[in-house]
Amino acid sequence: MKKNIKKALAEYFDELIYGGIDGIITTFAVVAGFTGAAMSSNLTTQISFAVVTLFGLANLFADAASMGLGNFLSVRSEKDLYKVMRRKEHEAIMQTPDSEVSKTIGIMQSRGFSPEDAATLAAIYRKNGDYWLDFIMQNGAGMSDPRRQNEALTGLATFLSFILFGSIPLIPFLLQESGNPDAVFMYSTIGTFGALVVLGLLKWKIIGTKLWASLLEVVLVGSTAAALAYYVGTFFVV
Repeated sequence: MKKNIKKALAEYFDELIYGGIDGIITTFAVVAGFTGAAMSSNLTTQISFAVVTLFGLANLFADAASMGLGNFLSVRSEKDLYKVMRRKEHEAIMQTPDSEVSKTIGIMQSRGFSPEDAATLAAIYRKNGDYWLDFIMQNGAGMSDPRRQNEALTGLATFLSFILFGSIPLIPFLLQESGNPDAVFMYSTIGTFGALVVLGLLKWKIIGTKLWASLLEVVLVGSTAAALAYYVGTFFVV
């Protein structure tokens, strides 16, 4: 069970990290912006809390949907482009095989093989059309095969990660309608930092990089963006 979960997380790791960090920073930007602006104005605390909550939730779901659908369309477009290019390469192999053999030999030599070894490998690849085509697409056209990717699950993973992590900065505002805005913002900041730490730990656990490097990279990048969002908000006092 644990292996299956880890495998699923690894398969959609890019979406998990990308959606998670973007969700945290995007939502925290709303919180920080209003804290720096609306909450430092003459508006009542209760109204400010309501504005942060409503605007934050609207922004959270709108951006999550936008990112999820954008990732869906991105993968779909990548697959369509790959199919078109692969079809062209297949036609070239069928119509001008000698030219494609020369191309393969050239690729091999650019990778450090001797002319003799490159010619031998090209002759072997020629016997397996599908593998030969895979090789040319990967090394000649510079295109990885995206056909195994599921665009629906990719988009869903981005959406869920954005919602899950992006909701954390809003939780303190959801739990109360009024109170000390500075204290609530502090709780939101702590939650944001904690969410970034969790993402760093996930990166360390799934990829296997050094713990301190994973945490430092994710937390530093996320904290920098969050700090910028807050300070930009302070320039706009209502």
